[in-house]
Amino acid sequence: MTDEALPEPSGRVRITSPLSTAPAHVRSTVGQEIDEATGVGEVYMQSLIRSQLRAAMTVAITLLLTVVSLPLVFSWVPGLNDLRVLGIPLPWLVLGGGVHAGVIVLGWLYVRHVERAERLFTLLVEPDDTRP
Repeated sequence: MTDEALPEPSGRVRITSPLSTAPAHVRSTVGQEIDEATGVGEVYMQSLIRSQLRAAMTVAITLLLTVVSLPLVFSWVPGLNDLRVLGIPLPWLVLGGGVHAGVIVLGWLYVRHVERAERLFTLLVEPDDTRP
C-alpha cells in the first residue's frame, strides 16, 4: 500500500436507493395532455367530437323524419288536403311555414347543446386557478 493518507470525511454521507430519488409523478393538465397528443388527450378530444356528432345526428334524423313523414300524412289522411287556413291550403302552410320554423328551432337547440359541450370542455382544459 501507499503511504498516502486518505482524505478525511467531511461529515455524514447519505446513501439512498436509486428508486427513492426517482422524480415524482407530476400531474399534467388536460390541456397539456391534448397538446402532447397523449392517450388521455385523445380520449378527451374524441369525447368532445362524439358529443358534437351525436347532436348533429339527432338534429339530422329529426329533420329527415319530419320532412319525410309530413307528405305521407297528407296523402294518407284524405281530409287534410282540402283544409284551408286564410285561403291557403293546409299542406302548403305546414310544409312552407312549419318546416322552416322547425328548422330554426332545431338549429337553435343544436347550437345551444354544442356551445354548452364546448364550454364544459373549455372549463376542463383550462383550469381555473381561483378554485380551491
